[in-house]
Amino acid sequence: MQATRDRYGDVSFLSIRKTEKLSIKIQKGKCDLEFLRLCIIYRLTPSFIKIKLWKKKTETSTQYKNFQFYCIKQEYTRRHKEIIKYQKELEILISHLKNNLQQIDFQQLQQFLHEKTKKVKVLTIEIHERKLQKLNKGPIGQNYETLKHKIIHNYSSYNLLPEEERLLCRGWDFCIENKISNFIDFKTDIEINTTKLEQHCHPSVFKNICRKIYNHSDKLITSIKKKNIRNISDEEFIALKKLKNNQDIIISKADKGNAIVILDKKDYIEKIHEILKLKQFITSHESSLIRKEKAMNAYLSILKKEKVIEKALFYQLHSTSSSLAVLYGQPKIHKLNYPLRPIISSVGAYNYELSKYLSNIIKNNRPTKSMSYIKDSFEFVKEIKNITNSNYQTMVSFDIENLYTNIPVHEAIEETLDILFKKEKNKGATIIPFNRTQFKKLLELAVCEVPFRFLNNTYIQQDGVAMGSPLAPILADIFISKLELKLNKFSINKPLIWKRYVDDVFCIFHNSQKISKFLISINKWHKNINFTLQNEEDDEIAFLDVLIIRDKTNNKYTTTLYKKPTNTNLYMLYESNQSRQYKIGLIRTLVIRILLICSTISHQETELNTLKTTLIHNGYPMHLIKRGIREANCIVNKMNNKKEVTQQPPTKKKIYFILPYYGNESLILTQKIKQICKNFIPTCHVQIGFRKTFSLKSIFLPIQKGHDETKKTKKLVYKLKCNNCENCYIGETNREKITRLKEHKKDIKKCSETSNIAKHVHDKNHSFKFDESETLALETNWKRRIVKESLCTEETHGQAINDVKFKLKVFQ
Repeated sequence: MQATRDRYGDVSFLSIRKTEKLSIKIQKGKCDLEFLRLCIIYRLTPSFIKIKLWKKKTETSTQYKNFQFYCIKQEYTRRHKEIIKYQKELEILISHLKNNLQQIDFQQLQQFLHEKTKKVKVLTIEIHERKLQKLNKGPIGQNYETLKHKIIHNYSSYNLLPEEERLLCRGWDFCIENKISNFIDFKTDIEINTTKLEQHCHPSVFKNICRKIYNHSDKLITSIKKKNIRNISDEEFIALKKLKNNQDIIISKADKGNAIVILDKKDYIEKIHEILKLKQFITSHESSLIRKEKAMNAYLSILKKEKVIEKALFYQLHSTSSSLAVLYGQPKIHKLNYPLRPIISSVGAYNYELSKYLSNIIKNNRPTKSMSYIKDSFEFVKEIKNITNSNYQTMVSFDIENLYTNIPVHEAIEETLDILFKKEKNKGATIIPFNRTQFKKLLELAVCEVPFRFLNNTYIQQDGVAMGSPLAPILADIFISKLELKLNKFSINKPLIWKRYVDDVFCIFHNSQKISKFLISINKWHKNINFTLQNEEDDEIAFLDVLIIRDKTNNKYTTTLYKKPTNTNLYMLYESNQSRQYKIGLIRTLVIRILLICSTISHQETELNTLKTTLIHNGYPMHLIKRGIREANCIVNKMNNKKEVTQQPPTKKKIYFILPYYGNESLILTQKIKQICKNFIPTCHVQIGFRKTFSLKSIFLPIQKGHDETKKTKKLVYKLKCNNCENCYIGETNREKITRLKEHKKDIKKCSETSNIAKHVHDKNHSFKFDESETLALETNWKRRIVKESLCTEETHGQAINDVKFKLKVFQ
């Protein structure tokens, strides 16, 4: 140090000392912020916030807890500002030293500061972890060191940084709490949900409700705009941006389990191209989408003209300016060289609404059960419990390879038609508005030769049903159910039990039966369908999430939970930005699953202990876990002891709201909305559910699918400015924006009296900036789009010259 003073003088020496102190202060401050952030997420109160009260009962009051929470947030804000101030001072000092010190001395200083702050960080984190565990009465946060080797599978050439690894360990469905600047989607949700109340009250009452909902919604918007606390660290947030901008890798969810896979982009593309070489796929041209859309719309128009379908249904199924379905793949990490499972996402495709509609018709009109039908694991366990003579039986399972892509689609359609249009109708069947020929044509339009894209190329699936189509599961099930009827022809090797769930089959045979011959026989059922065999091992076999065990003592079968090798033990993290009620609901669901699947007390106890450990690793506090277990036990006891009682008709009309979840502010808003509705419409009961926002899936899945640039040019709200005054035109269109703008120009040339733009141009001799049109919002749903059009119009404060299709109720 003396040598430094002698070489550079007192001023530079004092600057070095100040730089050291500031660096330590900043590092400690960052650690303090992380400590406070976790206190806020877990609602913990550090000792320096606690206030000694005269009456201890007051400590449990909501007002006291809210005040403590407010104090912690204020402390976080104060420290955050303090760090920013120190960082600015440090930047000035570093800049000064860089100019005054020799390069080698400056580099040594940087190394010294790095080691010093690193040591401070380690010591401070250790102290904070002890404090947090004491406050939480147990471990806090996700134990990602235990889980990361199961969750993250990095097959790429890119080496993940610790903070990137930490972020991805949180899982595909982890939701990030972040500051939001654009609230048009939130306002649209409020408008659409509030409209549901209108018919249940007097107009003056409804107006009062809207005013109060507006006040509380405005408070939420103001609060979220000021939000500066995330549920991930600053390092992780920077890592998120870096991973998002990395053009050389693909981040994907694994095919099974909650694992995340990182692949080199070139390897991912090669694997998809290998899939596209299969006989089911051929290359096509983008015009095939327009051709297929026109064909479907033309046939729907014929049905409307012949009055087979009503006008409302026609517009529901009709498609305009649709997007291509998109192919992506999920890596099968449990298989060699991690091949991809192809998924064709058809949301937004021309046939999506038609596929959903036809799927519902088939579900409502087919027999409720096939001979192998299993609803879920719980029903399967009930059936297994009743089987005896296990000591003289053999358990096996069969798996159908690549079921969806190998379904012969035309045969599946014919079998579906045979079921729907047989002479004897099923009890409870609904009326089908189509004859056999019409329904067949609609099915062919929905599932045959559907175009899709991968990157910038277009392909057609010639056969098989696309995994991702609403019709895929039911068509596949109908086709396999028909094949299963051939089991009745077996006289020698017919299994005692044959139970199937999608492509997994569980069977029990007599010990004397020849299972290998049976496998050969069923693989002759159809050239496209291939079964693989899995034999029991050590008196055990897995089926779905159930492990079936032969109990030799009682000559029966017992069951417990089965976890696949791909299981990650990752659930919704407690730190994820999702409602607390969903987290308690998750615990209840997992406990009920254990109690209903595990057939013995010892299995139940073992699995419950495992679950407690797993939930602690996922960041759940023990008191919440205990609460979830208590509630689950009550539910199961009621299920076991239920008596047939006549259901009383509901006294109140239920109204359902769906809102985006932004954090604690959303919970406050829902409480206020419920209270408003309770006060003004006592005959109605409002139930509010939340939609996830800003999850890792919403960030990385669009990158994996590849961005479709055409989506930015259609199904949108747009703005046109006047060249000569402050007026503007806000419009919405389902088609390409350029097509709509051409129509506006034609209206001006024709002096159309129905066009507000044309009137403005001709009445005032003005012109519009067609070359500078703005896209204000993208929206595929027409109802939401017209609401957004109205919201954008309202924001012009009377300067917009357009008419609106939706009258705002709340944000007017």
